[in-house]
Amino acid sequence: MKRLSVLTALILTLTLACNKDEFPDEFSIIGPWLENTTNTSKVEIQFKTGNMVYLKSGSSEPFDTLRYRLEKKDELQLFLSEEYPDGKRTTHKLGYSQKNEELTIFNLFPSIPDSPPSLVFKRK
Repeated sequence: MKRLSVLTALILTLTLACNKDEFPDEFSIIGPWLENTTNTSKVEIQFKTGNMVYLKSGSSEPFDTLRYRLEKKDELQLFLSEEYPDGKRTTHKLGYSQKNEELTIFNLFPSIPDSPPSLVFKRK
């Protein structure tokens, strides 16, 4: 019986040590991210302190300056600067892998026809 208890405790400890990815906090995502794709025109996103985010959707276009908020357990909200924090926003499901340093944003460009349903970013 004692052996079973030790084995159970060991398995529980290993399970907790292999912590699955959690929803990121503001500090986990700060910094530049580059779309993980073979396309030459990659999307860049850079999260800054103070809920600022810069978004560049092509190689020659300027950065859009937006504000962001992390909500609920898997939601990224993007605002125009003048609309933050109570104005119009777009809401995107967000996935995060701390181990792989990957950030997945779903439906980032809903108004662009044929845009992919999700974009995967790697830390730059």
